[in-house]
Amino acid sequence: MIRSMTGFGQAEGAVAGWRCTVELRSVNGRYLDIRLRLPTGLNQLDEPLRKRIKEACERGKIDGTINLLPEDDSRPRLAVNRPLLESYRAVLEDVAHALGQPVRVTLGDLLANRELIQQRGWEQDGERIEALVHDTLESALRGLLSMRETEGEALKAALLGHAGALERLAGAARPLTADLPAQYARRLRENLARLAEGPLPFEERILQEISLFADRCDVTEEFARLHTHLEHLRSLLEQGGPVGRKFEFLLQELNREINTLGSKSSEAQVAALVVEMKSEIEKLREQVQNIE
Repeated sequence: MIRSMTGFGQAEGAVAGWRCTVELRSVNGRYLDIRLRLPTGLNQLDEPLRKRIKEACERGKIDGTINLLPEDDSRPRLAVNRPLLESYRAVLEDVAHALGQPVRVTLGDLLANRELIQQRGWEQDGERIEALVHDTLESALRGLLSMRETEGEALKAALLGHAGALERLAGAARPLTADLPAQYARRLRENLARLAEGPLPFEERILQEISLFADRCDVTEEFARLHTHLEHLRSLLEQGGPVGRKFEFLLQELNREINTLGSKSSEAQVAALVVEMKSEIEKLREQVQNIE
């Protein structure tokens, strides 16, 4: 299944008088970028939670907010981290002694360190609290992935539509390029006859020039590769999974074939179709930027 990189998931759970809420938001990103905000005192969960998200997501910028509050009071239970406060006091005394003068520190200076005032009350149920956070994140992650999959189905439909339009345009352009050598030969003879004002004595040289032009303007391979790339694109859409980078490469190849097609044909009708084909490529590129 194709997945978008845009999504949102939230969940909450409770245990031992504590309620945990988790919100996950994801947007486009070239790589996987995870940012988690955890309650003070639960920083040890940062790495395992990141690992779980990495297992579920390949790309995108993901922001996660995790809160832990007592069920019987909307205000968190706070306490001073006394060992840390004592360390501050010892350091300040050393600095004051080294400078030979008192060091003035305000309460605001100390509170700037978020570790100094910690949420307390759940330590006696530490294992159950950690399990609660893991389970709640798992529920939020399922919601995030579900939304990314729903968005992905919409992207798949849009991509198939643009791929179909591109193939129809290529089909309309192909017959217009079939008689390019004949058209060139006719124009060449007409121009030379007008300049020579009489029979053309160098028929062999004209045929040679026509042959060279026919070789230069042959776009058979370009149409064949264009068709192959579009078939590959459809195959990837059916295959699903994290295929965003493969799509980006395919679009580069499609764009290259279309540019070559335009440069080989100077016909106005073909040039107009090439412009429309490039427009479809840009629409495809816009959609692909949101695929995981």
